[in-house]
Amino acid sequence: MTNPLLSVDEARHRILSGVPILAQETIPLQHAQGRLLSRALSARRTQPPVDVSAMDGYALKTEDLTKPKGLRLIGESAAGHGFEGLLGEGETVRIFTGAPVPKGADAVLLQEDALRSEDGMIHPRESLFSGENIRQKGLDFSEGQAALPAGAKLGPAELALAAAMNHAEVSVVRRPRIAIMASGDELVLPGNNPGPNQIIACNSFAVAGLAREAGAEVLDLGLFKDDLEQLQSGISQARALKVDILVTLGGASVGDHDLLRPALVEQGMKLDFWRIAMRSEEH
Repeated sequence: MTNPLLSVDEARHRILSGVPILAQETIPLQHAQGRLLSRALSARRTQPPVDVSAMDGYALKTEDLTKPKGLRLIGESAAGHGFEGLLGEGETVRIFTGAPVPKGADAVLLQEDALRSEDGMIHPRESLFSGENIRQKGLDFSEGQAALPAGAKLGPAELALAAAMNHAEVSVVRRPRIAIMASGDELVLPGNNPGPNQIIACNSFAVAGLAREAGAEVLDLGLFKDDLEQLQSGISQARALKVDILVTLGGASVGDHDLLRPALVEQGMKLDFWRIAMRSEEH
């Protein structure tokens, strides 16, 4: 027999299809933690911008590794202060991690694999292949490359990548505004002493936490009594605040004191569906 109740997936689909498409906004990158990109983010530069050393050592030509007299040290290349000259035959440049590789060099010899003689010559103690210990230009990304897709959630790694691509601002989806409205004469807020027929209201805290984790801006409207006028007042508050979604807790069953449904109808809202198959069948 077909289950007459609406499935959870279908209920979720109907709810989300009724939510307005959220606008975009541009915000500083430092405030973009947890936000969703509204459009793909492309690199505004090439990274690394030039070939750079991956290690501390000596930049050299691999064809000079067998020079019996060693290599003549002619300068130094450091991060932010590259060697401006051209590496000639039998020459080497002291280089540090992240420093530009001098023109003419095609590999970096690790400093622990080099021996410096009394006359200042550098003697390689290991062989190298061309390109070894060098991070090639554009290894991370090239200018114009789309590295973060639309819809990507900006966590620490994504923020660092956006910064590396030279973006000070990003276009993100506006946070959905969600109002939470709990109702019931039996509810009291945490920190109060409930009466013999009352309980502590806790569901709104769980719902608010889930919504914030998903990136929403949450407005807790507080507790409302099982009173038609009070409930209508709460619904009016949500409308005045121009929220995207109003989440109601309690008061939506079929008992004489469950007044939320008629309160919503009185406010001009349409009931799209009523019952959901929340429990799985036992076998």
